[in-house]
Amino acid sequence: MLLFIFYLIFYISLYTKEVYLSRTNSEVISLCKTDYKINSENKINDYIEDDVYIKYIYDKLKSSKQTNSQNTNLKPKKNREKIIYLTFDDGPSKLTLDVLKVLNQYDIKATFFVVGNNVKVYPEVIVKLKEHGHAIGLHSYTHNYKHIYANYQNFIDEMIATQTLIYNITQEKVDIIRFPGGSYKRLNKDFYCELKKYNFKIYDWNISSQDGISSQSDEDTILKSATENSSRSNIILLMHCRETDKKTLHVLPKIIEFYKSKGYKFETINQSTPEYIFPFK
Repeated sequence: MLLFIFYLIFYISLYTKEVYLSRTNSEVISLCKTDYKINSENKINDYIEDDVYIKYIYDKLKSSKQTNSQNTNLKPKKNREKIIYLTFDDGPSKLTLDVLKVLNQYDIKATFFVVGNNVKVYPEVIVKLKEHGHAIGLHSYTHNYKHIYANYQNFIDEMIATQTLIYNITQEKVDIIRFPGGSYKRLNKDFYCELKKYNFKIYDWNISSQDGISSQSDEDTILKSATENSSRSNIILLMHCRETDKKTLHVLPKIIEFYKSKGYKFETINQSTPEYIFPFK
């Protein structure tokens, strides 16, 4: 009997995966013939970077009573390890190398969701990322929303094209992805299951520095946005490393020092990191 129970537990562990969605309740749903555990939250910064949605989502969540609701599942507990994932979108660029210098000074690793067109221009930056132990993710090939989101296949083709570019440079197959603009209003259960056929794992964010919203964002705004909702035990922080993101570069040391002072451990996203996905449309 004990042997039977052991095999049963082992079997379940093989076929149960974790997915974190930004909602207020915890539940288990069946997706793609697999049980995925949803352990989720709803906070002010669970929004996408697109200007067309950002103000509506931010204002709605900020004024909602749900914003102040208790969520014991994700609140830090005594002796519970606090983790932050620094993520940078839209590179590589020349500025990415400057970001690397800052990260190296603090001996911190980050995750870079890169665009294929930029990888073609700066393959040497991908080499540097790899050499210094940073994680690389896929962020489309063109970053052209109209083309990427015209249909499922366009999206998949762009991710595969970028995946191939990175493999040719690093000899490693990258499976972690981030939707340009975030998955909100773009991902549904059917699309999710289609992406699983390619072993892609999806990562949105739960805090944004807001550096991708407007070029007018000043350094104080970026720093405040990156740190003002820092009570969570697990943070995925969205930043950018385009050539124009010099303000982000300048405040990065302050962001790092803030989270170090709060006792956070800095980690990179990989295939073993539970997915974090905005609510399905």
